[in-house]
Amino acid sequence: MAISSSRFDTLTQLSERRRDGAARQLTSQRQRQETAAQQLVTLEQYRLDYCQQMQARLTQGLDPASWHNYQAFIASLDKAIAQCRMRVAQEQTQTHHQHQRLVKEQQTHAAWQGLADRASLSAALQARTAEQRQSDEQATQAWLRRANG
Repeated sequence: MAISSSRFDTLTQLSERRRDGAARQLTSQRQRQETAAQQLVTLEQYRLDYCQQMQARLTQGLDPASWHNYQAFIASLDKAIAQCRMRVAQEQTQTHHQHQRLVKEQQTHAAWQGLADRASLSAALQARTAEQRQSDEQATQAWLRRANG
C-alpha cells in the first residue's frame, strides 16, 4: 500500500520543523559553549594579572597576613578555574551531542523529502499514463467509427 503524497508532505514538514529546532538548539548550545570559554579565558587572565601584581609587591616586602590572603585568593581562583574548565568540557560535550542530533534530523528530513519527491513523481507518471490511455481509447474509438462508417 502506497502512502499518499499529502502524508509524505506532512511527514516532510514535521521533519523540517524538527531539523530547524535542532539547528536552533545547536546555535544556542554553541553560544553557551562560547560564553563558558570566554569566562575561562577571563578567569585565567585575571589570575595571571593578580600573580604579576603580587610578584611586584613581593619585591617591596609583604607581611605574613597579606601573603596568607594572597595564597587563599589564588587557591579560590584556581578552584573557580577548575570548575570553569569542567563547565567548558561539559558544554563542548553538549555541543557535540546537539551537532549529532542536527545531522540525524537533516538525514531524516532528506529521507522524507526524497520519498515525497518520488511519490509525487509516481503520481504524476500515473496521471500521465491514465491520460495517455484515455487519449488512446478515444483515438481508437474515433478510428473505429470512421472505419465502420
